[in-house]
Amino acid sequence: MTGTLLMAACYGAGGLSSLLARWSGRLALGVGHLAALVGAVAGLGVSLGVLVGDQGRTLTLPLPELFPFARLTLAVDGLSAFFLLVISLVVIAAAIYGPAYLRAHSPGAGPARQAAQVLALNVFLGCMAFVCCAGDALTFLLCWEGMTLASYVLVVAGDRDGENARAGLLYMVMTHGGTALLLVAFLALTERAGAFDFAALRAAAGGLDGMTRTTLFFLALGGFATKAGVIPLHVWLPRAHPAAPSHVSALMSGVMLKVAIYGILRFAFDLLAPVAAPLPFSWGWTVLVAGTISAVLGVLYALQQHDLKRLLAFHSVENIGIILIGVGLAMILWRREDVGGALATVALTAALLHTVNHAAFKGLLFLAAGSVLCRTHVRNMEELGGLARRMPWTAGLFLLGAVAISALPPLNGFVSEWLTFQALLGAASRFHGPAGLVIVFSAAMLALTGGLAAACFAKAFGVTFLGRARTPHAEHATEVPPSMIAGMVWLAALCVALGVAPGYLMHLLDAPTTGLLHGPGASAVVTAQGPLVLSTALTASGTDATAISMTMVAALLIALTAMAWVLRRGLRRAPPRTAPTWTCGMSPTARFDYTATAFAKPLRFVFAALYRPRRAVIRETAGTPYVFQRIHYSGEVVDLAETQIYHRVQRGITVLSRTIRLRSTGRIHGYIGFVLAALFVALLLFGVGQR
Repeated sequence: MTGTLLMAACYGAGGLSSLLARWSGRLALGVGHLAALVGAVAGLGVSLGVLVGDQGRTLTLPLPELFPFARLTLAVDGLSAFFLLVISLVVIAAAIYGPAYLRAHSPGAGPARQAAQVLALNVFLGCMAFVCCAGDALTFLLCWEGMTLASYVLVVAGDRDGENARAGLLYMVMTHGGTALLLVAFLALTERAGAFDFAALRAAAGGLDGMTRTTLFFLALGGFATKAGVIPLHVWLPRAHPAAPSHVSALMSGVMLKVAIYGILRFAFDLLAPVAAPLPFSWGWTVLVAGTISAVLGVLYALQQHDLKRLLAFHSVENIGIILIGVGLAMILWRREDVGGALATVALTAALLHTVNHAAFKGLLFLAAGSVLCRTHVRNMEELGGLARRMPWTAGLFLLGAVAISALPPLNGFVSEWLTFQALLGAASRFHGPAGLVIVFSAAMLALTGGLAAACFAKAFGVTFLGRARTPHAEHATEVPPSMIAGMVWLAALCVALGVAPGYLMHLLDAPTTGLLHGPGASAVVTAQGPLVLSTALTASGTDATAISMTMVAALLIALTAMAWVLRRGLRRAPPRTAPTWTCGMSPTARFDYTATAFAKPLRFVFAALYRPRRAVIRETAGTPYVFQRIHYSGEVVDLAETQIYHRVQRGITVLSRTIRLRSTGRIHGYIGFVLAALFVALLLFGVGQR
């Protein structure tokens, strides 16, 4: 556990480096991010050591006087090591990217603000890592709360007009509601076990009846789903993620949401799993349906966003849904040999693979969006355009991330979604009746999600980077510093490597899949023809049902691209001539280019029942109704979860508060009467049966 202690020491030293802001904010930023980088490398070493064969270890922290009723322990097993790997990969990029971004984006930040950001960042990173390494409920909850509070500080640190404060308040309310559910689930288990460590909780869960176990699972699922941004618990996510600094947005969206996925897996397959029995059907089907809904609605809402970072935040909702499809399918299939034992491993492998893939390409996209924001100071795509000429590195890397998130070969997003399809289609052939229809519907919705994601990023890349600059912000943009480019290149290289040669990662997935499912590892079921060829052994005889070589796909695409370039050069018989674009005699300007609103309008009409679009057109005339001087257009779509759930809850709380205020007369006799009445009701409800 030396690497774990080194990781803790680095994050702690990075937080203490905030003291340097008193003398030099630039020095504090550099030292704090350097410590985070070293901590991430240490975490990478710890995780790889466990994933390649080390059995993992448990470390008891020497803090007995702080909590006399429990010991704080860290334990790294296969599942912990995998999520620690995901965290470390993205932290490396964010630590390289962060100092130059903060200096360029917030040049006038004072020492106090820089100190708060450095301290909160390292606390955030350390708590995320140690949530996944927690060996007991107390350590888990303390690190979970520390992760929430530190990320809140990062969200509101750059507040200028109060918008970030409102986003942070909503984030705190939602996530603390989820934490309350987790607290109830953990305390119920610890009360049965008489201890806080996970081994005692597993033993106590073995004596629970089915109803109690299911109740605890859904309490935990509600808490983790709130942090993961699962619809309809997602309302905080598209507000908080864009408000944070862009490298923090990459960590929150690419990594923090995965910590919630870790919690779901830990609870379902480890702490609450029945001994040698399948998981209750209600668990898996709930997770599968919730994942399907989140995937489809997440991408549909992303399509209508013009704020670049808000668009990416909604795509995090979509990709969390895709991960949950694999997790839910694994829950349904686990320990049910009548519907295929290896299929559960394929489904869980797809979920874990999409976890690391999403961390890579979503981190890349947020860093690229941060580069755009750093140079233009705007997030609205309608005010950008033409950036590919001025920021070629950023444009190319954003395009690569867009191809990856759109699940197009040969990049990593295609691999994990292809495996998810294989698991869904394999399960559909084994279930019949309503269950089979639900799985087929989920597969169809996953296909729709992929198509809509490609359309969304065609809009995002085209409107932001192509065409003409629409505002002076875009006109005067320049490329970002080399350190920011280096952070993006690291994640881009991961997207390419995980897409072209995914078989090498399968051996790293053996430890978490074997540890959770107690069956064959990922490499035994998914990779049967070598590290460069993915295949799924889903038939009863173990033969390969499907196989695909990502390396051959990549080589074929490269060959086709080269052939198209050669043909284009060969067919060109005369030198190219340049001429102005014909625009009916008018001079072409940026107003002739396609806008984000126009691109998304057809889909807004198709899904009008979901979007509930609102628009306002204001016409300014020149003294006569037949001559218009200017036309103002504004439109928005409605998030049904907000309007139909949260706004109604808000109105109900407001009415209740006003009613209570009317009854608050300020007289002590009335308050004593309220207390006596409440005590009488409590005795009636809970004290009648006590003799």
